[in-house]
Parts: sequence; structure tokens; C-alpha cells
Amino acid sequence: MRRLGLVATTALAATVTAACAPLPVACPAVGYFSTLSVTLAEPRDDVALELCLSAGCAPAPLDELASDEAIADGLFGEASGDGLEGWTISIMSGGTDAVGYRLLDVAGTVLAEGEVEPEWVRVGGSEQCGGPTEAEIVLG
Repeated sequence: MRRLGLVATTALAATVTAACAPLPVACPAVGYFSTLSVTLAEPRDDVALELCLSAGCAPAPLDELASDEAIADGLFGEASGDGLEGWTISIMSGGTDAVGYRLLDVAGTVLAEGEVEPEWVRVGGSEQCGGPTEAEIVLG
């Protein structure tokens, strides 16, 4: 009988300890897009935007953001927009630390180029699991 009491007490203590322990965080699927909004300080319709989504890379036309090479690198996106209304770039798997850019006129002359560090704000998910983010940059 004494043994049964000891087993019951041990089982109860284990149950209480397990109930008080933090539960592991179960994150949902990790595939999400983040959104980068790019606008011009002086909007104009005669410019083309080229981007790259990591530090030190060479900007390329927006349609190359979804190239086989970009997908293989795991950092790819899709872009829409223009120099008047701005561009929206959806980036798979979250924001990047740096974005390289180049603005070209219709003749292909470089009007501006550089690298910026967007300030990403999480707009979904959680701190533990991450989630989609948004950032806005103004060029020029």
C-alpha cells in the first residue's frame, strides 16, 4: 500500500511539473512573402528600376527577380509598378538586409544607383516563428 502511495505521488508530481513547463512553439508553414514598396522622391514615367536583393550584388531588371538563378539562391521575388505610382516587390521568405538599386532613363543612362537598408516591420506571424514583413524606401 505504501508503494502504491509513492507511485501515485510520483505520478502526480510529474504531471504537475509537465503542466507548468513551457510548451514548445509549433510554427506554421514557413513560406511567406514580404513586401517592399519603392517610390521615387520625384515620380516620373520615363525610368526603369533595377534591383538586387542582397548586399554587394549587381542590380538587374525586375523580371530577373524570379529567374531560375534567383529561385535556386532562395531569394526571389515578383515586381509590379512604375516610376509614377511606385513599385511593389513581393519577396519570398522575408526581407533582406540590403537592397541594391539602379534607376535608368529610356536610353539606358544611369540616373541613380546605390544600396539601401530597408527598415522591415513584421505584419504577421509571431516573434518566435517570424512572418511576413513590409518596408518602404524612397529613391532619389
